[in-house]
Amino acid sequence: MKINRILTNNAVVIMNENGNEQIVCGKGIAYKKKSGEEIDESLINQTFVLMPDSNLSRQLEQLLTDIPLEYVCLSNDIVKMVEVTMGTQLSGSLVISLADHIYETMRRYRENILISNGLIWEIQRFYEKEYEIGLLAKEMVEKTFHVELPNDEAAYIAMHIVNAETDNSSMEETMKVTKIIQDTIRIVRLFFGIEFDENSGYYYRFLTHLKYFARRVLRGEENTDDNNSELAKIIFDKYASAYKCTKKIESHLREKSNYQISDEEKMYLTIHIHSVVSKGIMK
Repeated sequence: MKINRILTNNAVVIMNENGNEQIVCGKGIAYKKKSGEEIDESLINQTFVLMPDSNLSRQLEQLLTDIPLEYVCLSNDIVKMVEVTMGTQLSGSLVISLADHIYETMRRYRENILISNGLIWEIQRFYEKEYEIGLLAKEMVEKTFHVELPNDEAAYIAMHIVNAETDNSSMEETMKVTKIIQDTIRIVRLFFGIEFDENSGYYYRFLTHLKYFARRVLRGEENTDDNNSELAKIIFDKYASAYKCTKKIESHLREKSNYQISDEEKMYLTIHIHSVVSKGIMK
């Protein structure tokens, strides 16, 4: 393998057998080397394929020049663990965002600065699966750097995972989605004077609906279908109490996000509220 260009002493760009550029990493792999020279393939411990004209590829190259290789390798191992555990492939940006996050976390740790996660309670309940995986990832970070971190770190990692599960999403949007879910559940709970059974399938379906609903709110997307206008009126009459609660949610979102909920959105939200209030509460 010949070096196309050198990123650091531990990372170089080469051309693979398919004619695509890829980054190969290993301790001292480029030490005293120049472009065009062969590398010692036995030193390679991580490989990243670069896509032509890819913004992610440019970000990865930049990341490898900005932070130590061990953070990128650890992040890559965590992403592999997450994908195996969840049985799905996540956005390629997760390796980059997670490596950067872990690097900043460890920098603050060494300066004795630990930032609490104000949404840890919501993350534990709204993204239970991702939080459990976040705990596993936290253990991997602790083992690698011989530190002990608070569970707030697992919550932060969980949010990165949630963000990677959704196309064209950002961490800021994911945090705002969590806040909308929190506010909506609080409105329903107070309106009916109830406590939810968080182990109920009805509560799980309600939560799932809210995750997609909240993203549409933030993106200003309307879920509309004129063919359902008559059905919506029937639902509003049939589930009058749930509909009144939906109107309170609509008022709150209009005030906070200037978002007008369509009748289609209100219909589905009313149905989910009726179901979770009828069958998904603590008895």
